[in-house]
Order: sequence, then structure tokens, then C-alpha cells
Amino acid sequence: MKTYIVRLLIVLMVGSLLAAGCTPVAPQPTAAPQPTAPLQPTTPPQPTTPPQPTKTVEPVKIGVYSVAWDTSDQAMVSKLVDLFNQEHQGRIQAELIQGDWGSADTYLTAGVAGGGGIADVIEYYTGGAASWYDHHLVIDLRPYITDDVRATMPSELWQARTAPDGAVFESGTISGEPNVIYYNPALLAKAGIDPPALGSAWTWDQFLANAKKLTVDKNGKYLGEAGFDASHVVQWGFMPRLDADQIAGNLSDLEMQATGQPMIRRGSDGQWDVFFDDAALPSMRTYLGVIKEGITPALSIGLTGDSQDEAFHQGLAAMVLRGFFNVPVLHDKWSDFQFSTMPLPRDPGQNVYYMDTVGQGYSVPVTSKHPAEAAEFVFWLQTATPQAMRASTLFLGPVNPAAWDDPLLMDNPDWATYRSLSSISKLVPVENNDNEDEFITTVFNPAVLSVASGDKTLDAAIAEIKASSKTMLNK
Repeated sequence: MKTYIVRLLIVLMVGSLLAAGCTPVAPQPTAAPQPTAPLQPTTPPQPTTPPQPTKTVEPVKIGVYSVAWDTSDQAMVSKLVDLFNQEHQGRIQAELIQGDWGSADTYLTAGVAGGGGIADVIEYYTGGAASWYDHHLVIDLRPYITDDVRATMPSELWQARTAPDGAVFESGTISGEPNVIYYNPALLAKAGIDPPALGSAWTWDQFLANAKKLTVDKNGKYLGEAGFDASHVVQWGFMPRLDADQIAGNLSDLEMQATGQPMIRRGSDGQWDVFFDDAALPSMRTYLGVIKEGITPALSIGLTGDSQDEAFHQGLAAMVLRGFFNVPVLHDKWSDFQFSTMPLPRDPGQNVYYMDTVGQGYSVPVTSKHPAEAAEFVFWLQTATPQAMRASTLFLGPVNPAAWDDPLLMDNPDWATYRSLSSISKLVPVENNDNEDEFITTVFNPAVLSVASGDKTLDAAIAEIKASSKTMLNK
């Protein structure tokens, strides 16, 4: 009975559980549909900004007016301009304008008067550039001269390019040249004459004696030998240019070597004058008396440079007096012609070679729109390598002493005489006189040429010159 009751309770509990599992779940109220947000208009794609081209900075262009006259020098100036442009690519571009000596002054003065349109740098001789500054045609370069620039040129050459107010009116490209004796080695050897050793020079007496031995007639006899025929000379010992273009400069050089001072200078009274110092008179008498001595033909009076070169090349002259710049000229004309150079004769004990500070360089016109870049160009030319390059073709002295150590000058035997003179040289400042050209042309040259022709003594010529020299040079 008891077991029955337990079973009944189990059945009832299971039934209750089954009944509960079958009861339906009351439905839950569904959420009301929410209104959908209106569609926003789609933003159209914005056009992309195209990449902007990089702005190219154009180099500053400067015009370079060169007065190079010899073909080889013109080529070298062009090469230097190209080298400058390579080293300054993107910053400065120099453009060469080939001018000439006779047109440079007019080119500048007309250009400034017209308001510009001319080169930014113009090459000219130092005295002419000084006059340009006096007439307010070129600028003062001092703002562009650094310590490094100052070190490229000796103080004497800076002073020569400095105006009384302190302005530097010109850079330096060359410092000038020595006059030298060109000689034909074969003709000297035939006469049994040895040229002076490098570093030494003949005296004027030795020069005159050797020139006589080199003056030969058609029979092979020399001047002073018995039977010499002076009317049939086939080889002259010496043939200088006794002409208006050369004679004043040659005599001034003799004064400079004897005294260390220029021939035209201020005296102790501060007045300009021309000086014929006693120490210089013996060499002047020898130079002006070469026709009378018989070692020089009368055709030397008025002789041109080309005619002198031809006579030297043909063997008509054994020795000639010429500026050092003529070395490349002779090479260009006759590449197989053998010649050499020696210093001018000098007196015993004269161990200093005096060189004036006259030279040339570049000035910057007042119309230049790029004076800083123009100055950078002209002072770049004063550094050692450009200096040696220019000198190597022009055969005029560099303004930068460091250029002498460049192989272009050190290893070239044609430079031996100039190098030797440079090693004993002393620079002599030369002041510019605006009246000098007129005085030389109208008074000085006619008087001394009459001495060379034998029509007047040197003493008479000096008296004639001195009669008007102070008046003309100080007006």
C-alpha cells in the first residue's frame, strides 16, 4: 500500500512538470518601426590640385667686355669665361663680348650716357680706368674686397688701382711686362758670342761691342773688321723700333732701371716734370746712338712691329728690342723659328729690376645691375690658376705672385728671362697724369727722334723738352 502511494505521487509530479512545459508563452509587444533618416546627398569628388612645377632660379647673367687682341689670348679669355661658368653654375653666367683697345673708352662712355645696356665688366689699362672713375663712369669695388681677395695682389698693385678718395676702381689682370732683347741663337753662335747666363745681363759696353760683331756685310766681314763694307750690310746687329709708339716708353724704361723712378713724375716741389737723371744718360745715349754707331739701319726710324718681326725672322737683324708679350706672336707667325730672350743691358752692381705698377684689369660700370656678381667675376680672375692661364698666352706678368708657381709658367722655358727678372724685381708706383699723352706726342717724341736720326744732340733735345714740360704736364 505504501509503495503504491509513492508511485502515485511520482506520476502526479511528472505530469505537472509536463503540463507546465506545454503552456504557451504570451507574445511580447513588438517595437514600433522607427522612421529612417533621409539619405544625405553624396559629396561629389573634388578635383585634385595638379603638382606645381618647381620654379627654376635663373643664374645672374653678366657681360664681360675683353680687349684681348691676340688670337691665342682671345681663345684663353673665352676658356676662362667657360671655367668661371662651370664653377658658378646656377648662380652666375658670364657672357663674353669681344671688344678692342680702340673702342673700349667709347663703348663705356656712350653706354653710360645712354643709361646702360652694356657689359657689367670692362677691361682696360690702369691709367684709363682711373680716368673713368674720375668721370663717374665706374664704381668703387671696395665693398666687395674681402681679406682673401686682398691677398691675391701686392699692396703696390692695389695702390695703383686706388683713387685719391680711397676707391678701388679696377681689378688686376696683368701687371705689365719687361722690355727684353730678343736674339737669334744661331747668329750669336756663328759670331762666337755667348749670351749672358740666366740671371745676369751684359753691360751696355758689352752689348755695343757684341752688336758690332753681329753687324755683317755681304763679304762676311763684321763692323770694325778691316775691309768692312758699311754700304752693303746684310745682317744688322741690333734693330729697335725708333718710332713714335715705342721710343718714349723705351727711354722711360732706361730711366726706371737707372734710378728706380719713372721718367715723368712729380719733383720735390710737387710739380709734374720729365726727368733725365745723370745715371740714366749713358744708356739713353747708347740707345739713341745706335744708327750713328752703325749697328742699326736708318729704316729703324718709323719701323712697325710687323716689319721688325719679319727682319728678325729673316736674319736681317740678330737682335731686336721688344716687349715680352711678343714671344707668342713670333711663335704664332713662325712655329719653327728658334729665338730666345735676354734682359736689357745694365750697369755693374745694378742688381734690382724695377717694374712699374702700370697694368690692366676690369672695371664695373655704374650702369651694371649686378655689381656684386660682376665683382665676384673680376676677383675670381685674380686667383692663382686663372692668373697663370691668362699669363701663359698673353706673356704679360700675373698680378698674383702665386701664379709663378703654376706649371704653365714654371715649366715653360720661354718664361725663364721674365722669371729671373721677377725674382729681383721691385714694384715702383706710377701716378697717372692726364696730360702725359699730349706732351709725349707733341713735344717729347719729335725731339728724341731727331736725336736718333742724328739731327740733334741729346743735350739739345733735353733742353727743348724741358722748356715746356712743366707747363704742359701741370695744366
